[in-house]
Amino acid sequence: MKTIKNIVVGIWRKIWGLPIWAKLVLLGILVGIGFCIYRFSFKASAMPRYRTAKVTRGNIEDVVEASGPLAPINTTEVGALVSGEILKIYVDYNSQVKKGDLMALIDPTQIQADYDQAEASLSSAKEELESAQMSYNLAQANLNRYKTLYKKNYVAKTDLEQYELAFINAKSGLNSAESRVLQLQASLDRAQKNLDNTRIIAPIDGIVLTKKVSEGQSLTSGYSTPEMFTLAQDLTKMQIEAKVSEADVVKIKEGQEAQFTLDGYPDEKFKGIIRQVRTNYGSSSYSNNNSSSTSTTYTVVIDVDNQDGKFMPGMTATITIKVQDKKDVLLVPNEALRFSPSFNHEKYNTTGVWIEEPGKEPKRESVTIGIISDKMTEIKSGDIQEGQTVILSEIKMGITPSNMQGRPGRRR
Repeated sequence: MKTIKNIVVGIWRKIWGLPIWAKLVLLGILVGIGFCIYRFSFKASAMPRYRTAKVTRGNIEDVVEASGPLAPINTTEVGALVSGEILKIYVDYNSQVKKGDLMALIDPTQIQADYDQAEASLSSAKEELESAQMSYNLAQANLNRYKTLYKKNYVAKTDLEQYELAFINAKSGLNSAESRVLQLQASLDRAQKNLDNTRIIAPIDGIVLTKKVSEGQSLTSGYSTPEMFTLAQDLTKMQIEAKVSEADVVKIKEGQEAQFTLDGYPDEKFKGIIRQVRTNYGSSSYSNNNSSSTSTTYTVVIDVDNQDGKFMPGMTATITIKVQDKKDVLLVPNEALRFSPSFNHEKYNTTGVWIEEPGKEPKRESVTIGIISDKMTEIKSGDIQEGQTVILSEIKMGITPSNMQGRPGRRR
């Protein structure tokens, strides 16, 4: 330390002892060195630097992405039409049933009592009908006989009128008895139907997807039918109902092929055919820290073959639909269409990219774009050639690609 200190002191004494002109020369040299350091360090670092890429030629696809659940094409809800306690359930999840198979039994005790009462009432009404019919027949015979006697002047007019009144009363009684029999027959039919409905029968051939009841549970049938089971008619043919945005749905046509993946089979890709693009629409909402937005979506139905039984209802499919495919076209990274240099303050009416040329400031070229993929955009027209250098981003004062926002095609 003493040696270094002695050297510094010695140098300082020599400088101090120099003539004034020598001191000025030395000061000028030091100022020049400082200026050079400032110019090439601070100024150079302040000059913009760019991330670039070459204009290439290749293939590009326009792909619509969506997701949706796998589901049977046809399902049937099986419910209870009568109230009561469930005595027995004969099926479970995944049970195969045939049309007419007994699936569950509801306690028929009260309904059987109602049926027996309706049957007894109908039997009594039929007996009353027979009596009314006999009374009617007798009244009609008496009336006919007195009409004959009256014509021969064997009886008075008042006697005939009494039998006419008796006939009218007998006919009214017969009509009432007939109506009562019809009403009680309807009640008996209704009681029979209710009794039949205590046996829950499979309406179709299928497989049990859901079982929403258990033995001992009480059902109340009122304004709505209690749902007990869901049957899928056929799981060898299934469908995906995908939600597609309004911007993409116009690209999709019936008969197009769709590819999809499932979380349960991460290494496999499956195919389906678009059967229907439904015109009814819904909405989906999404939000971030700054704002929220709502978009309109449409349902696209995709038919899926499940002959090997790999797919299960409810699986979520991630779908890609290739709607357009182009070969050997000019391509630039999407970032190039979002870039604008810091020195530019002009707004343009066309989409463009900035070209870097050695020794020159970047220049802007207007272009017409086509397909936009995840990373690349097709250039359909414009004064731009394969191999040229396009600017992706400006690196200056901490500005990096992650700071830049926008979507391909923004006019800058």
